[in-house]
Amino acid sequence: MLKVYSIFVDVLQLQISSKEDHSTQPVNLPPEIWHEIFQFATYVHSSASIKPLDPFSPRRAITNAMGTNSYSMSMRTKRSLVLVSRSWRQLSMPIFYEHIVIRSPSRAAKTLQVLEGSKRIMDPTMSHTESERLGYGQWTRHLEIHTYARGSKEIEFLKTIFRIMRCCPNLRFLSGIWIHQLPLEFLAVITQLYASSELFSGLYWNDLNPKDFTDAASSTFSTTSSPEFLASFQSLRILDLRHFVGGDPVHRDPSLSSPTLPHVQDLVLSTYPRSMQAATILNLPSLRNLTLRTPDWKTGHEPVLKEFLKRHGSSLLMIDLLSPSPDNEPDPDTTISRRTATHINPDIFVREDLCPNLDTFVYPITSPQMTSSSHPKLRRIGLRGVRSDGLYPDKPSGTKDHLMSITSERYSNLELVQTISFLVDSDGDSLSKDLFIWWTERFEADGIDFRDGEGVLWAYTEPAEQSKAQTTEVEPQVVEAKQNAEGLNPPKDVETTVITVADIVDSVSGP
Repeated sequence: MLKVYSIFVDVLQLQISSKEDHSTQPVNLPPEIWHEIFQFATYVHSSASIKPLDPFSPRRAITNAMGTNSYSMSMRTKRSLVLVSRSWRQLSMPIFYEHIVIRSPSRAAKTLQVLEGSKRIMDPTMSHTESERLGYGQWTRHLEIHTYARGSKEIEFLKTIFRIMRCCPNLRFLSGIWIHQLPLEFLAVITQLYASSELFSGLYWNDLNPKDFTDAASSTFSTTSSPEFLASFQSLRILDLRHFVGGDPVHRDPSLSSPTLPHVQDLVLSTYPRSMQAATILNLPSLRNLTLRTPDWKTGHEPVLKEFLKRHGSSLLMIDLLSPSPDNEPDPDTTISRRTATHINPDIFVREDLCPNLDTFVYPITSPQMTSSSHPKLRRIGLRGVRSDGLYPDKPSGTKDHLMSITSERYSNLELVQTISFLVDSDGDSLSKDLFIWWTERFEADGIDFRDGEGVLWAYTEPAEQSKAQTTEVEPQVVEAKQNAEGLNPPKDVETTVITVADIVDSVSGP
C-alpha cells in the first residue's frame, strides 16, 4: 500500500512540474507560425489593401470586448511585438513597416530619417542603386499621405515625400489625399518611380478640396492631375477615383485619344460627376467590379452615370451600390441618415442595354423598388440595410416589397439572395429566425437560396426521435450553407477582430 502511495505521489509531482515548466518556458514554434500569428493579430484590411471587401464574404458577430481591429490598435500591437525579443523583432519589423501613414510634415521628416538611417550595405561590392533597396522601406507595401496639417502645401514637404517614396521600392498601394494644387514636376517624379513597377497595383488619388469644390455639378475647379497621369501606371489592378477631380472634361482636347489601363479590374467611384467623367474617359478593357459610393446623389447626375455605363457597362460583372452617406461615415447601413437620403434607382444597373453581363448586384434595401427590370444573367443579389422589423410578411415595408419583387421569372439565372451584414443569430428580435426561415422557404420554392450576412442558410430540422409518442416543438436550427466554388467561399481579406498573441499561442500549443 505504501509503495502504491509513493508511486502516486511521484506521478502527481511530475504532472505539477510539467505544468510549471510549460507556464515558464516560451512555446517553441517555427518562425513561420509566429509570423502568421503576428499577421493575424495585427491585420486591418484597409492597411493591407485598398481593394473593397467582397460584400458576400461571411461576417461574424463580434464577441471580443475590444471590437473590430483598427489601425491605431494594430500599431499598438506591432510596437509591443518588436520590443519582446530579438527573434520577435526580426519577424515583426516587416509587419511594422508594411503600412506607413504620413499625416504632417514633422511626421514625414521623422519617417524619412528612420528609413534612410536603416539602410545597410551588406556587401562592399554592392552598387549604390542596389543598396537603396535595403532598409525598412523594402517592406513597405502601402503608403498613405494626408495633407491637412499646416505646412503640407510647402515644396519642402513634397520633396520629403518624394525621398520617402524612393526608400519604398516594393510599394504596391499609394493613397494620396491632396487638398492643395500639386506641381506638375511632382506628378512627373511619381510617374518615374512607379510607372514601370510591376508590383504597383493600387492607386487612390484624392485631389478634392472641399473649400474650392463645393458644387461638383457646376464647378469649373481643376487640378493638375489628369487621365493621362492615371494611365501612366500601366500595372494598376485597383483604381479608386471616388474623390478624383482632375482637369475640367469640358475643356479637354477632343483630339486626344482615351488613355488605357489594361489591367484594372476593380474600380471605386462616387456620384461626384468628375469622378464618373474621369472613369468614362479611360479605356478599361479588364474592368470587372464597380463599387459606387453615393455621398451626394442628384437627379442631374444621372446622365453622367448613364454615359459611364454605356462606356464600361458591358464589361462589369459585379456592381456594389453603397448606402448614401458621407464618404467616411462609420455608421452601419441601418442608420436614419442613410435610410432617408436620396437614393439612386437600381433599375438603371439591371438594364440589359447598359449592363448585359451583370452577374452580381448589391444595393440598399431603402432604394426605390425595382419595377420593370429583368436580367437573364444576374446570379447573385445582395441587400444592404436589412432589419428584422422589415421581414414580417404581414406588415408593409420596403424590405418586403423588394423581396417580393425578386423572382425567378424576372431573373431566370438567379441563385442567391443574401442580406449583407444582417446576422440572424445575433439579432435582438426573438422572431428573427422564424421570419428568416419563412423567406428562405419562399425563395426555396422558386429555386433560390436565401442567406444571411454570415452566409448561413436557415431552415427547420426535425428533432431526434427520442420518443415518437411525445410531440416536440420544432425549433429553428442552423443548417450550414454549402460553400459554392463559383464565388461563395470566404476570401482571405475578411475583417478580423482584435486578438492577443497569448490567446493564439495557447490555442496552438494546448494545455
